[in-house]
Amino acid sequence: MNIIIFSTNEFDIYQDKNKTTLFTIVTKKYNHHYNHHSLFRSIVNSKIVNNSTIYYDEEAEGKSQLKIKALSIQTFEQFKEKQRKINGSNKLSHNIIQHIIYSLSKQIFHLLHNESKCFYEFDPSNILVIDDCKFIYLSYEHLKDVKDNKIHIYNPISKNTGFLSPELLLEKSIPILINYKTIFYSLGLLILDNLHLCTFKTPTMWAVMSERCDTDCALQMCNGVTNITTIEQNTTKLYYFLKRCLNQNPNKRFLLYV
Repeated sequence: MNIIIFSTNEFDIYQDKNKTTLFTIVTKKYNHHYNHHSLFRSIVNSKIVNNSTIYYDEEAEGKSQLKIKALSIQTFEQFKEKQRKINGSNKLSHNIIQHIIYSLSKQIFHLLHNESKCFYEFDPSNILVIDDCKFIYLSYEHLKDVKDNKIHIYNPISKNTGFLSPELLLEKSIPILINYKTIFYSLGLLILDNLHLCTFKTPTMWAVMSERCDTDCALQMCNGVTNITTIEQNTTKLYYFLKRCLNQNPNKRFLLYV
């Protein structure tokens, strides 16, 4: 018997009452675009979570479930609150930051190279944490087709949640055809926020600030080079990773941690 333990914006997460290490992730509503199939494959086939399987509902066309065997599954906010209690700090450790980068980068690369799709933003409310060390992004609404290196967005997007790139914030009408490397910038902002190098501690505040002044101004105040230089000397790889992600020119952004 499954019991629901929590929900995200688009999914319900269940835990088996008898087998407590078995979890099931189910879409809240019918998704005729089948984006959640690609989303689930990006988690299973990329091996982010080894003990995971996709089950297709034969009686409901377009429906599928993701089953995961794990010791724990929690929301990103639940995970951060647990870390705050353990460490007495809002700042996530360098080791955890590395796990976030590794997990989400693998998911991005799988989507781009195997599904011809990509997220256009990362919203912390859609991140799940598996066994305290694996991080997956769960949103089929944020997952769009990629053609000719452009993410194709045909529906209005919210600029008040999630970490958005400067070029995406400037878009005023649909359709939006945006460089797929917009997601690299979003990942960089997510990392900065959890290192507490951002002046603004929420995605919403970042979006509001970016719209009220020009992009250069927002970058300097929130996450410019002057801020990321405060990263400790022993995290040089992280410093250059962020520099590559947060380049204002999308064509010069790279996901590279060396």
